[in-house]
Amino acid sequence: MISKAREYWYPIFLFLLLVLLSSTVLPGHSATTDNAKTKVAAKNKDKEAGNGDSGSGATETVDKTSVPRKERRKKLLDEADEVNKTAKDKVPSQSEKDADPALKKEEENDEQAGFDVLEEGRKMPGFSEDKDGNTVEIDLQHDDKKPTVALVLGGGGGRGSAHIGVLKVLKKHNIHFDMVVGTSIGSIIGGFYCAGVPIEEIEKMFRDTSLMKHFMTVPLGVRVVASPVMVLPRVFGRHPYDGLYYGNKFRKFLDHHLPDDNKNIEDCKIRLAAVVVDLIYGKVHALTNGNVSYAMQASSAVPGLRKPVQIGKNIYCDGAAAENLPVDQARKLGADIVIAVNIDERYPPVDLDYFRKMGSVSKRMVTLQLHNMDQRLAEKADVVIHPDTDGIGLLSTDAKDAARGIENGEKAAEEAMPKILEVLKSKGIEVN
Repeated sequence: MISKAREYWYPIFLFLLLVLLSSTVLPGHSATTDNAKTKVAAKNKDKEAGNGDSGSGATETVDKTSVPRKERRKKLLDEADEVNKTAKDKVPSQSEKDADPALKKEEENDEQAGFDVLEEGRKMPGFSEDKDGNTVEIDLQHDDKKPTVALVLGGGGGRGSAHIGVLKVLKKHNIHFDMVVGTSIGSIIGGFYCAGVPIEEIEKMFRDTSLMKHFMTVPLGVRVVASPVMVLPRVFGRHPYDGLYYGNKFRKFLDHHLPDDNKNIEDCKIRLAAVVVDLIYGKVHALTNGNVSYAMQASSAVPGLRKPVQIGKNIYCDGAAAENLPVDQARKLGADIVIAVNIDERYPPVDLDYFRKMGSVSKRMVTLQLHNMDQRLAEKADVVIHPDTDGIGLLSTDAKDAARGIENGEKAAEEAMPKILEVLKSKGIEVN
């Protein structure tokens, strides 16, 4: 019965995802993916405004939208900073919440209302831009003479099991990284790995399907059928953010598996950057500090499927909508060497009869969109590891799919190892 129901809701979900991937709701994305172009545009704008050579004769022009926008953004960030400074002593601890029924009830009400927002005074994830919107590098605190090595983990839901196989092989060959930059499932696996969770424990979450089952707390078909009921609260004045799933339970699952001393990105053993889309300003960001589980939840909040995550006065969703393989973000964060893991399905030819199946066209187009987007980004990496994930669904909770993904990840990493060692050696990095 479930498999039959899936025939109806799966093509709908794929179509919505395709629309999101191919839309132009991110007008600022091109500006954020090429910092050099941003600087050139700013310089040209100065010249147009008469700030260049006074004898150029250029007509003075004024951008009436950029200044108010920057001032508005600066004001929001300043307010958030002020809240962090003044409210630190006011935030009740978890033990105080558990002991006080009123505080506990308040927290439960927030979750029911869909307020996925950090408490006042709790440090919020930041991103790789300053207050004026200029891209900046994060402080990696490593030897300046040693090139910065980044591992980039792409998005792909259930296909993320292939990342596990890759990490196992890289660990076996003593390949070390200064940072891990991940999108969606890549940020989740990267977050666990950077926080010091043993690779065997992360692998177990895939093999026993607990990770994906917590991501999909209710079967998607059931949630779609029940969606009309979810509209009722709006009639009574409650307006949660758009999306079928809240994501609170999933975040708690992630937080439960993180070490107690590595709950914040700043405390991680390896630097982490979780890639998200800022829905307010339409930009791609790499969250580089703050709470790890919130960063992982925001980076995997699939538009339409999961409600976006509000952190402070910003609201984020899955970075896969704009940068599924975040090589550009890794470069902007100062990476000299990028090893990227692409877990997209390949795009082999299929028979005509394949398109007689329900949802086949939407599925094919989603595969094509991801293939074209990630192929362009992969070309900017020094090494690309591309495991065979064909046939593994984005929302797969099948243990056999997980086992196959891990196995193929190991195989692809072993095949790429000579290239990895060659690139590292050419940059002066010797692997023991």
